[in-house]
Amino acid sequence: MNVGTKIPKNHRDAALAYAALGIKVFRVRRSKAPYANCPRCDKHSSIYIPHRPEQCQCGIPTCHGFWAATTDTTLVHRWWTEEPDANIGAPCKLNGWAVLDVDPRNGGHASLCALEHRVGVLPGTTNQVTGGNGLHMLYLSPGYDLPGEPFPGIDFKHNGYILLAPSVHSSGNRYQWAGGIFHKPSTAWPAPLLPRKEKRPIPQPRPTTHRHTFPSVRAAGRPGGGKMWTIEDLVQHVMDGREGNRNHTFFFAACRAHELAAQNLINLSEAEAALLHAASAIGLTDSETRNSFDSAATRPSDRTWAA
Repeated sequence: MNVGTKIPKNHRDAALAYAALGIKVFRVRRSKAPYANCPRCDKHSSIYIPHRPEQCQCGIPTCHGFWAATTDTTLVHRWWTEEPDANIGAPCKLNGWAVLDVDPRNGGHASLCALEHRVGVLPGTTNQVTGGNGLHMLYLSPGYDLPGEPFPGIDFKHNGYILLAPSVHSSGNRYQWAGGIFHKPSTAWPAPLLPRKEKRPIPQPRPTTHRHTFPSVRAAGRPGGGKMWTIEDLVQHVMDGREGNRNHTFFFAACRAHELAAQNLINLSEAEAALLHAASAIGLTDSETRNSFDSAATRPSDRTWAA
């Protein structure tokens, strides 16, 4: 049974406790910024030697940000002896984690409530209250990349890192584990939050007395054939849109919806309602999405598009 570990309040002892539990940690400045690279690892340096972070052989353990993370207790002891107040960083993916990060400053609590209303209450897991009164929900990594900011105020942290208690936030507040005890994450990433990489196969047309056999189904399917969008797929595509590209992602989905509806493969009204709801959930305004959906109807069918 995962009885949990009480983490010391002293940063050095806390970092050593995490390392002893097999959690890779690294030093982070109070500003949350990792330490700078040495000249041989700095791409802007005249003596930079091109290499991948995980293949670094410079011998300086604080280069490359969270790639420097380690469970070597001797090294961890030295780092926090040199700088006792350094915050404690932990890379998510390298530790086998995926973290749902709720930021109340950007509406994260409201987004979390709306998300759970849509998909159901998320499974219980290891929770950390951040110094900014946010929330880290730590799950096991699903094994592939997740969208970075799927909802306002919510970030799926997988390729990046988080700070661990008792690190200090810029507000002066400390990060804290729920109940004051750290439990190594053991709960799988929630299935409803998984990106739908695999789409359903093209459905076979129902028998009909007419000769029309849907010759253009492939135009609305995945390039190369064998795959086709459904309304659910289009909604997920909108929800997976990245920050700064969400209007384009929505327009892409709207175009596909009109093409599929023209082939009598989906109901356009149902698709419109679902896509507008998804757009609202990711922060797009009602007026811009309605205009975008309507303009997609006038766009010529494009049979060369790719997701």
